[in-house]
Parts: sequence; structure tokens; C-alpha cells
Amino acid sequence: MLHNNRYNYITSVKEYVSQFEEKSFRKLASNDFKSWPGPREETWRLSRLGVLTRKEITPIIPNSKKKISSMPKFNDSTIIRFVDGAFREDLSSKLPPGSYLNILGEEDSLSLFNKFKNSNLKNHPSTNVSFSCTPSIVKLTIEKNVSIGDLFEIIYEGGDDNSSVHPALYIELKNNSSITIIEQFNHLSSLVMPLQLIEIKKNASMNSLKIFNDNQQSYNLSANCTFLSDKSNYNSFSLIKGGLFTRSETHAYLKGSKCNLNLNGVYLSSKNQHHDLTTAIYHDVPNCTSKQIVRGVLGGNSTGVFQGKVRVAPDAQNTDGQQMSRAILLSENATANAKPELEIYNDDVSCSHGATISQLSESELFYLTSRGVHPARAKNMMARGFLNEAISGALQEISTHRLESFFPKI
Repeated sequence: MLHNNRYNYITSVKEYVSQFEEKSFRKLASNDFKSWPGPREETWRLSRLGVLTRKEITPIIPNSKKKISSMPKFNDSTIIRFVDGAFREDLSSKLPPGSYLNILGEEDSLSLFNKFKNSNLKNHPSTNVSFSCTPSIVKLTIEKNVSIGDLFEIIYEGGDDNSSVHPALYIELKNNSSITIIEQFNHLSSLVMPLQLIEIKKNASMNSLKIFNDNQQSYNLSANCTFLSDKSNYNSFSLIKGGLFTRSETHAYLKGSKCNLNLNGVYLSSKNQHHDLTTAIYHDVPNCTSKQIVRGVLGGNSTGVFQGKVRVAPDAQNTDGQQMSRAILLSENATANAKPELEIYNDDVSCSHGATISQLSESELFYLTSRGVHPARAKNMMARGFLNEAISGALQEISTHRLESFFPKI
């Protein structure tokens, strides 16, 4: 039997949405949030949210005067900034020609909510809670035949103790467009629930780098739903290094022929951190490719999770779906979990998956230390070498040298 305090946050969400009209998409979303997912739900069995049932958390009211603390990583980037989950135009850059931002109204927000509810993210807590509590849903549009040369840098920050933050972003790339986006999550909140929908239209291409670096006591439950059309490309790389509990969940739907998807990721876990990379890729049409390379390095009492599902529909012949997860443990108390999954309903495919969990090679460590390399530096060199495959395939638009600034010493 659930204790009453398990419903504290649910009550807070209901109180927040009580100010809106009964037919609002917010009310519809809040009605579907009845409890946190429990260990009996297979996709949450390895990443339990029990502690959230005991926390006193309320949805934050954005402070339009709040000062910023996170600085852009690149001087030449176009900045889009969210503070307390709200878009801050006064702290953002002027967008280059062919791109624009707008705040969705009630009708468009409801349409977006229905897209999530028709996906397999319909029961994700961030779907229902963030649609209920987001200050507004922001849409970034890249127009047809526009290739954005500038790097876009989206910075999410703000929040405070005992608050939840709910940024919501909808990205649409129209036909033959392209963009490269870096997203930084630097929140101070107890709970962060980012929500994102991406639509990549015919012949469009998007490169994405996500860096999760929230406060060391925060929970981040990120939900991303991506749709790819004919001959489109989506290259995504996620780096998880912050937060007490961070789960980045991406569901990608390959809806157009000859589209290509790369979902790579790295988690760097230490102390008592829990990091989770969960993906689900749906090959719904023929002649598409997907590839996943995930690496984890874990120390202290940390836990890492990779859950990756590839589903090939009966009509999706000539599918190429590859998936590989590897983790190394730097501590006897660290734990890594891997749950790769193939669900294939067509014989004309080339699909594979694999997972390994190991410790650093003692012989390689001895080789380096015997040649004068300090043991700590030797471990760092070996760990970085282990991560290279995932990092090198991250983004062609951003050189490895520029990516280096995001990686702390292990």
C-alpha cells in the first residue's frame, strides 16, 4: 500500500494546473500523472525513483529577473537560454536568417501533446508532468533549404532546492535543412524534467550534442521523441557526468526510407551517482540504418545503466541496426547494467547487439606505470582511450579538440 506522502508531488502538480481552463492540454496531461513508475515496470526496473516519493518538491514559478551563471562554451555560437524552464529572450542571441523561435499556443501545444501520447513515451513521467507544468512550449524552426552554419548552443539552468523545472522544446527541420546544436543542462533543482520533440523532414540533417551536468543532488528525467523522414540524418551524442540521478531517454521513429540515425553516448559516473542511457529505435520502413555506441566509466559507489531497444517492423526490409555497449569499472563497489534488445519481424535485415562489462586491464596498467606514468594518469589515459570510439563518432561538425572541453578528468 502506498503511503500518503507518495502523493505529495502529484498534489503539487494538480495545484499548479488548477489555474488553467478545464480543457487545457495541461489539465489533460496532469490527469494522466497518477504515480511515479515503479520497479514492476520493466523499463524502470534498473532505475528506481523511490526517493522522489519522499521528497517535498513543487513546480517552480520562473523568475524573469534571475541572474545567469552558465556561460557559453563557444564564442561564435548562437545562444538560446532557458532559466527555470522558461525561454529568456533577453538572454538569448538574435537567430540567423532562415531560423526562428515562437511560443506555441493552446491548439498547437495540444497537438504536440497528442504526438507524445501516440508514442511509446506516453507514460513517461516527464511527458505528463512537463506538459502540465512547463511555462511554455518553445518551437525552433529551420526553414526549407536553409543550412545553418552557426553553432546553436541551448543552455538550460536555474531552479532551486525542492523545486522542479520543466523546459519544453520542439525542433522542426524542414526539407533540405541542416543544423548543429549543443545543449547544456546546468540546473540547481531537485528535479529536472526536460521534454523535447524533434521532426527532421526530407533530406534534412541534424547534429546534436547533449551535456548533462546538473547539480550533484538533482534528478534529471529527460524525454526525447524524434521522427525522421525520407533520406534524413540525425547524429546524436549524449554525455552524462552530473546529477545524482540522470536518465536520458530517446525514442526515435524512422518513418522515411533511407534515413540514418546515430545515437552515441558516454556516462562518467562517480561517488553515488546513478546514470541511465535508455533508447528505443523503431524501424518502420525499408532501407534505413541505425547505430548505437555507448561507453561507461564508473567509480566509487556509482551505477550505470544502458537500455537499448531496436524494433524492426514486418515491412522494414533491408534494415541495418547495430548496437554496442561497453562499460569499465574503476571501483569494486561500482555497478554497470546493460539490457540490449532486438525485436525483429523481418528476415531481410542486418542487426546485431552486444554488451561487455569489465575492469581496466592490469597488464596495460602495469605497462604504463613501469614506464614512469603515474598510476592515476595511467588510469585516465586508459579510460580516455576506451571512450574514443564513442567520442570520435559523435559529431563531424565539432572537432574532437572542441569536444575535449566538455570532458573532465576521470
